Amino acid sequence: MELAVKGRLAVYFDNDFNLKFVKNPLLIIEEDRIVEIGAYDKTKHNLAGHDIIGDKNQLIIPGLINCHTHLAMTVFRGIADDLPLKTWLEDHIWPLEAKLTDEDVYQGALLGSMESILSGVTTVNSMYWYPEFEAKAISDIGLKGMVAAPVITGITTLEDAIEIVKEYHNSMGETIRVTLALHSPYTVNISDFKAAHQFMNDYNSKKAEVPEVFIHTHLAESETEMEDSKKFNEKYEIPFPDADTPVQFLDKIGVLDENLIAAHCIHVTNDDITLLKEKNTKISLNPLSNAKLGNYMPPVPEIIKKTKNVGLGTDGPSSNNTLDLFDTIRFLAVYYKGLHHNPTLIKAEEVFKLSTIGGAKALGWDGIGTLEKNSFADIVTINLKKPHLTPNFDDKYLLNHFSYSMKGSDVTNVISNGKLIIENSILLNRDITITLDEIEKITHRLVSTKE
Repeated sequence: MELAVKGRLAVYFDNDFNLKFVKNPLLIIEEDRIVEIGAYDKTKHNLAGHDIIGDKNQLIIPGLINCHTHLAMTVFRGIADDLPLKTWLEDHIWPLEAKLTDEDVYQGALLGSMESILSGVTTVNSMYWYPEFEAKAISDIGLKGMVAAPVITGITTLEDAIEIVKEYHNSMGETIRVTLALHSPYTVNISDFKAAHQFMNDYNSKKAEVPEVFIHTHLAESETEMEDSKKFNEKYEIPFPDADTPVQFLDKIGVLDENLIAAHCIHVTNDDITLLKEKNTKISLNPLSNAKLGNYMPPVPEIIKKTKNVGLGTDGPSSNNTLDLFDTIRFLAVYYKGLHHNPTLIKAEEVFKLSTIGGAKALGWDGIGTLEKNSFADIVTINLKKPHLTPNFDDKYLLNHFSYSMKGSDVTNVISNGKLIIENSILLNRDITITLDEIEKITHRLVSTKE
């Protein structure tokens, strides 16, 4: 049987950023696509052969999109907190990562995928080791995902990353894509950046029948990024261009363009933001993780005002410490109002856009982040019959509730790729307790064993 979804209200942005509301909606699904959306009374004649999901208390939204995370880092959740970024990375996370196995990454990504979809996320962009095992975990749970072909100069090679792209990009029923994950300007030298960019352009020009490959990097995350990048390239005796900021640096070496997904963008100037706009660069904002790591905060109001390919990310579950995108949604909706003493900044509607169609634009993935006809059937229903979502008698209040009141635990049903994955807040295709027990064993081993 195919699926159909009904509820009280469906809300989404179309591909041109127009906000749409459908009262008493019915969505008809065929295979992995929404083939019709409209008022129930006008659409119900197409229900033959469909099982109906939802009820009159459900808000229907597109599947949420997590534009930047490190999915398998669930294994490190809570074990290295309240530390500066450099200390957190170099003294805690990197030594533990050196002990990871491919099975550890699979189990960590499996838990991350479960946590994501239970809170309404249907597409993730993850940067981590053993991408083929992250891809399998994402696919096993039923999400769409971008996984990373990792490049860190001196540790992993661009040649190996290219082989991963060739083997896994647009695989697993076209639900898995691969990015060239050049970790950062201070861990990847200029030669690797340029060579990766050249391969990407060549690949995309020759593979017009498949989605484009993107470069995914951390950009302008650290206050010392320029200094660290210069020192790193000096080790390889590579001349460093005349640039004042990380954004200018990537532009000077020719890799700042529409095929770059830039995570963080904290330490950016007004000129940087203009440059990001001109180059049509894609941006993932991860403000909750930035705040927790004490990394300063990105100028989000300016970024979302000037640029258009912007989405939200949780960052990793060891730096956030949750993959529930609703935590980031609420934080973003309230933080900048207080910081700038301006309650009109980043309105509820804007946050909803960033977490849905904005995320689709930021990942360059057509057909997600919306409920438009012929889009992918990635659909979330949210139970409005909750104390913290009441009163809700008027539909005009519901986007306010989305940004300021909702939690991942309010998610009732999730359809991903046209398949029912979450029903009545229960994951249908896996026993979560088995994975929880596996993660406990993995993390205990990692933190208990010495090099």
